[in-house]
Amino acid sequence: MSLYFRAFLITSLLLACALSLAAQSNVSPGPDEDPGATSAPLPDASDGPYTLRKGDNELGFWAGGSFGATTAFGGLTDAEADDRKFFQIGIRYGRTLYANDSVALQYHLDAIPLAVATGNLVVNTRVAGVTTFRRETAYGAGVTPLGLQLDFANGSKVHPFIHVNGGLLIFNESMPLPDAGRVALVGETGGGVRIFTSDRNAVTLGVKFHHISNGDRSGANRGLNQFVIYGGFSIFR
Repeated sequence: MSLYFRAFLITSLLLACALSLAAQSNVSPGPDEDPGATSAPLPDASDGPYTLRKGDNELGFWAGGSFGATTAFGGLTDAEADDRKFFQIGIRYGRTLYANDSVALQYHLDAIPLAVATGNLVVNTRVAGVTTFRRETAYGAGVTPLGLQLDFANGSKVHPFIHVNGGLLIFNESMPLPDAGRVALVGETGGGVRIFTSDRNAVTLGVKFHHISNGDRSGANRGLNQFVIYGGFSIFR
């Protein structure tokens, strides 16, 4: 099992646990509790100006980049990872699946109209059994339709969040290695903050671990691993 899929499973488990704990915190008093006891009413998530509600739709855009690849988690060798940068822009659709006064769970889909990978290795020459390489910029586009995000402090102006994403990118040349193929599988996990600038508009700032590989479909399957810093803007309806 690859490093990304282990990270994906762990983050998904954390999402599920956090959601379960939040749901338990809103359980009504049991039959053994004093029916005459009084307590302060729980805040209603639907009353807050910065609250995500079940069924809310999100439309947004974002952009981000990485100024170097990491080999700390395996994947490319130091020489292969050298001098790599990665930038992308995305258009997001999201829908809130569950919400209470503590958390909001959201499905999201990102369309990636442009991804730019600099320092990509391509074959230069093959002479007498010796292969040389050169570095070029690869351009791609794709979609990450497998996205879940868990917002905390629902109702506050600032929502910390964690997320996982999965999808694919198609490049104009083989990525991230000369024999890896042009179709790259993408996995992401990370977190950040969502800052509401009004009741239904928010700015997002975050960082994510971004993984590209070919899923062991052909050639080398050493992945390109990067930490991508990104920002965006969303409107909720």
